[in-house]
Amino acid sequence: MYVNGIVIQENKNEEYKGIDGSRFSPDVGRNWYFNYMEGMESFEEYYDENIGLTFYNLDNGSYVAACNDWNYIYDYIKESEKRGIKYRIILCETEIPQPIMEFSSAIQKEFLGYDYAYARGDNYSALYNEIPSVFPQFQLNNNGLFETEEEIREYISTREQYEQSHAPNTLESGDFIIFKLYEVLL
Repeated sequence: MYVNGIVIQENKNEEYKGIDGSRFSPDVGRNWYFNYMEGMESFEEYYDENIGLTFYNLDNGSYVAACNDWNYIYDYIKESEKRGIKYRIILCETEIPQPIMEFSSAIQKEFLGYDYAYARGDNYSALYNEIPSVFPQFQLNNNGLFETEEEIREYISTREQYEQSHAPNTLESGDFIIFKLYEVLL
Protein backbone atom coordinates (compact mmCIF):
# COMPACT_ATOMS: atom_id res chain seq x y z
CA MET A 1 0.00 0.00 0.00
CA TYR A 2 1.04 3.60 -0.61
CA VAL A 3 0.89 6.40 1.95
CA ASN A 4 -1.21 8.88 -0.02
CA GLY A 5 -1.65 11.74 2.41
CA ILE A 6 -3.80 13.40 5.00
CA VAL A 7 -7.49 14.19 5.25
CA ILE A 8 -8.58 16.58 7.97
CA GLN A 9 -12.04 16.02 9.42
CA GLU A 10 -14.01 17.96 11.93
CA ASN A 11 -14.03 15.79 15.07
CA LYS A 12 -17.63 15.13 15.97
CA ASN A 13 -16.88 12.18 18.30
CA GLU A 14 -19.03 9.81 16.27
CA GLU A 15 -18.74 6.04 16.38
CA TYR A 16 -17.76 6.01 12.69
CA LYS A 17 -14.19 7.24 12.25
CA GLY A 18 -13.73 6.45 8.57
CA ILE A 19 -13.23 8.54 5.48
CA ASP A 20 -16.88 9.22 4.49
CA GLY A 21 -17.92 12.85 4.20
CA SER A 22 -14.72 14.30 2.76
CA ARG A 23 -16.33 16.98 0.68
CA PHE A 24 -14.45 20.21 0.34
CA SER A 25 -16.95 22.77 1.58
CA PRO A 26 -18.24 23.68 5.04
CA ASP A 27 -21.82 23.47 3.78
CA VAL A 28 -21.73 19.84 2.69
CA GLY A 29 -19.15 17.83 4.56
CA ARG A 30 -16.86 17.27 7.49
CA ASN A 31 -13.43 17.15 5.84
CA TRP A 32 -11.47 20.16 4.68
CA TYR A 33 -14.29 22.17 6.19
CA PHE A 34 -13.08 25.68 5.35
CA ASN A 35 -14.07 27.16 2.04
CA TYR A 36 -11.68 30.04 2.57
CA MET A 37 -8.92 30.74 5.05
CA GLU A 38 -7.58 34.23 5.59
CA GLY A 39 -4.53 34.74 3.40
CA MET A 40 -5.07 31.48 1.50
CA GLU A 41 -7.02 30.47 -1.58
CA SER A 42 -10.08 28.28 -1.21
CA PHE A 43 -9.46 24.60 -0.68
CA GLU A 44 -11.15 23.87 -4.02
CA GLU A 45 -8.56 26.00 -5.83
CA TYR A 46 -5.72 24.52 -3.80
CA TYR A 47 -7.02 21.00 -4.46
CA ASP A 48 -7.34 21.56 -8.21
CA GLU A 49 -3.84 23.02 -8.50
CA ASN A 50 -1.94 20.79 -6.05
CA ILE A 51 -3.77 17.51 -5.54
CA GLY A 52 -6.17 16.66 -8.33
CA LEU A 53 -4.66 18.26 -11.43
CA THR A 54 -1.68 16.00 -11.90
CA PHE A 55 -3.37 12.73 -10.95
CA TYR A 56 -5.96 12.35 -13.71
CA ASN A 57 -5.42 9.58 -16.28
CA LEU A 58 -3.51 7.10 -14.15
CA ASP A 59 -3.68 3.44 -15.18
CA ASN A 60 -6.96 2.93 -13.37
CA GLY A 61 -8.12 6.52 -13.84
CA SER A 62 -7.91 7.25 -10.15
CA TYR A 63 -6.03 9.18 -7.54
CA VAL A 64 -6.70 9.59 -3.84
CA ALA A 65 -8.14 12.86 -2.59
CA ALA A 66 -5.61 13.34 0.18
CA CYS A 67 -3.23 16.21 0.82
CA ASN A 68 0.51 15.52 0.88
CA ASP A 69 1.64 19.12 1.51
CA TRP A 70 2.64 19.44 5.19
CA ASN A 71 2.75 23.25 4.97
CA TYR A 72 -0.90 23.38 3.92
CA ILE A 73 -1.86 20.79 6.54
CA TYR A 74 -0.17 22.81 9.30
CA ASP A 75 -1.81 26.03 8.09
CA TYR A 76 -5.17 24.25 8.15
CA ILE A 77 -4.52 23.02 11.69
CA LYS A 78 -3.59 26.53 12.85
CA GLU A 79 -6.74 27.94 11.27
CA SER A 80 -8.85 25.20 12.91
CA GLU A 81 -7.37 26.01 16.30
CA LYS A 82 -7.85 29.74 15.74
CA ARG A 83 -11.53 29.14 15.02
CA GLY A 84 -11.95 26.68 17.90
CA ILE A 85 -12.86 23.77 15.64
CA LYS A 86 -11.98 20.32 16.92
CA TYR A 87 -10.36 18.28 14.18
CA ARG A 88 -9.04 14.83 13.39
CA ILE A 89 -6.06 14.14 11.15
CA ILE A 90 -6.49 10.97 9.12
CA LEU A 91 -3.61 9.32 7.30
CA CYS A 92 -4.70 7.37 4.22
CA GLU A 93 -2.98 4.34 2.72
CA THR A 94 -4.32 2.71 -0.44
CA GLU A 95 -3.21 0.67 -3.45
CA ILE A 96 -3.43 3.81 -5.63
CA PRO A 97 0.07 5.21 -6.32
CA GLN A 98 -0.85 8.92 -6.40
CA PRO A 99 -0.33 11.09 -4.50
CA ILE A 100 2.60 9.87 -2.42
CA MET A 101 3.42 11.37 0.94
CA GLU A 102 6.61 11.15 2.94
CA PHE A 103 5.50 10.23 6.45
CA SER A 104 8.00 10.09 9.29
CA SER A 105 7.89 7.08 11.57
CA ALA A 106 8.55 9.53 14.43
CA ILE A 107 5.01 10.90 14.07
CA GLN A 108 2.61 8.91 16.23
CA LYS A 109 -0.43 7.36 14.62
CA GLU A 110 -3.21 5.08 15.78
CA PHE A 111 -4.69 2.42 13.47
CA LEU A 112 -8.41 2.98 12.90
CA GLY A 113 -9.27 0.21 10.45
CA TYR A 114 -10.12 -0.47 6.82
CA ASP A 115 -12.80 1.43 4.91
CA TYR A 116 -14.20 0.88 1.39
CA ALA A 117 -14.93 4.25 -0.16
CA TYR A 118 -14.58 6.48 -3.20
CA ALA A 119 -11.00 7.49 -3.87
CA ARG A 120 -12.01 11.11 -4.34
CA GLY A 121 -14.92 13.49 -4.10
CA ASP A 122 -16.78 13.04 -0.86
CA ASN A 123 -15.16 9.65 -0.17
CA TYR A 124 -18.60 7.99 0.02
CA SER A 125 -18.10 4.91 2.19
CA ALA A 126 -19.94 1.70 1.36
CA LEU A 127 -19.31 0.53 4.93
CA TYR A 128 -20.82 3.60 6.56
CA ASN A 129 -23.84 3.62 4.27
CA GLU A 130 -24.54 -0.12 3.86
CA ILE A 131 -23.69 -1.77 7.17
CA PRO A 132 -25.83 -2.66 9.15
CA SER A 133 -28.84 -2.00 6.88
CA VAL A 134 -27.79 -4.17 3.91
CA PHE A 135 -25.03 -6.38 5.33
CA PRO A 136 -25.75 -6.82 9.06
CA GLN A 137 -23.79 -10.09 9.18
CA PHE A 138 -20.50 -8.16 9.19
CA GLN A 139 -19.03 -6.97 12.47
CA LEU A 140 -17.10 -3.72 12.52
CA ASN A 141 -14.59 -2.51 15.11
CA ASN A 142 -15.20 0.34 17.58
CA ASN A 143 -14.38 2.85 14.81
CA GLY A 144 -17.06 1.50 12.46
CA LEU A 145 -14.40 -0.06 10.21
CA PHE A 146 -13.02 -3.51 9.46
CA GLU A 147 -10.12 -4.58 11.64
CA THR A 148 -8.32 -6.71 9.02
CA GLU A 149 -7.75 -6.75 5.29
CA GLU A 150 -9.21 -10.26 5.14
CA GLU A 151 -12.49 -9.03 6.64
CA ILE A 152 -12.84 -6.17 4.16
CA ARG A 153 -12.05 -8.41 1.20
CA GLU A 154 -14.74 -10.86 2.37
CA TYR A 155 -17.20 -7.94 2.56
CA ILE A 156 -16.23 -6.79 -0.96
CA SER A 157 -16.79 -10.30 -2.32
CA THR A 158 -20.21 -10.49 -0.65
CA ARG A 159 -21.05 -7.01 -1.95
CA GLU A 160 -20.12 -8.01 -5.50
CA GLN A 161 -22.32 -11.13 -5.27
CA TYR A 162 -25.17 -8.97 -3.98
CA GLU A 163 -24.78 -6.57 -6.92
CA GLN A 164 -24.95 -9.47 -9.39
CA SER A 165 -28.14 -10.87 -7.87
CA HIS A 166 -30.05 -7.59 -7.48
CA ALA A 167 -31.36 -4.91 -9.81
CA PRO A 168 -28.77 -2.45 -11.17
CA ASN A 169 -28.04 0.55 -8.98
CA THR A 170 -29.43 -1.14 -5.85
CA LEU A 171 -26.10 -0.27 -4.23
CA GLU A 172 -23.96 2.78 -4.88
CA SER A 173 -21.40 2.21 -7.60
CA GLY A 174 -18.24 4.18 -8.22
CA ASP A 175 -14.48 4.25 -7.85
CA PHE A 176 -14.42 2.34 -4.55
CA ILE A 177 -11.04 1.44 -3.10
CA ILE A 178 -9.79 0.01 0.17
CA PHE A 179 -8.46 2.60 2.60
CA LYS A 180 -6.21 1.68 5.50
CA LEU A 181 -6.75 4.54 7.93
CA TYR A 182 -4.82 5.92 10.88
CA GLU A 183 -5.46 8.87 13.13
CA VAL A 184 -2.35 11.05 13.42
CA LEU A 185 -1.68 12.05 17.01
CA LEU A 186 0.03 15.44 17.31
